[in-house]
Amino acid sequence: MLLVRRFCAQTPVMLSFSRAAASVLAFAALTVFSLHAGGQSPAASPAAPGAQPPANQAVQAPCPPGPDMDIPITSTIEAKVSGTLDSAHLKPGKQIWVNVVDGLVFPGCTLNAGAALYGHVTAAASEKNTDSSELSLVFDHADCEGHGKKAMPLWLIGILGPQDQQSKAHDAVPLGLHGQARSISAAVAATSNVDDSLNPGGPPKTVHPGIVIGLPGSKLEIQGGPGCSTRISSTRSSVQLFTGSELIFVVQSK
Repeated sequence: MLLVRRFCAQTPVMLSFSRAAASVLAFAALTVFSLHAGGQSPAASPAAPGAQPPANQAVQAPCPPGPDMDIPITSTIEAKVSGTLDSAHLKPGKQIWVNVVDGLVFPGCTLNAGAALYGHVTAAASEKNTDSSELSLVFDHADCEGHGKKAMPLWLIGILGPQDQQSKAHDAVPLGLHGQARSISAAVAATSNVDDSLNPGGPPKTVHPGIVIGLPGSKLEIQGGPGCSTRISSTRSSVQLFTGSELIFVVQSK
């Protein structure tokens, strides 16, 4: 009888503890359910080294090898700007074009003088109160003879500002007679002097990739823009390529 009474006396205590434990477990389960219902989740553990990025995170593919060696002028395409390209008035996606100065023949494409090279803007930035601006471009189509707007990936490797903005370019031979367009190829071929403006300190009759002439404070990065596009930056409030500016291209090798 004594044992029975002791057991009965302890039973309410055990039942009371079990009810308390059940309440705690029920509250914890309700809290976890509420967090998930509200869109919250426990903090993710740090990603292991070498782990793949999330599927929704954009990753830019590596850029193909760009031109990094001196290029013979005869292998380049020279094109002139008509109108003004100004980073203050351009937006990504804007279509642009320039016109070939001298006719050239490439495998699968004959470019006549005046043929258009087409491109588009990938980035543009301009601020009135800063000394930094940029304009990034891609040129990838051309009006080949008999094949208008044919795919033709190009590297933009050099820029020449308008003649009145240049101080050194081609001093030995005047470029442009009687209002005609300049021709760097013809100018170099017509003189025995070493024209080093397109490749200072380098071999004659070559272009050094990234050369900029006649645009003080400007810089050309062949793959510096979004999607491996060419980036032109300036210490001025906007990047401006005025009428008469010339762009120097080479065809991208496959």
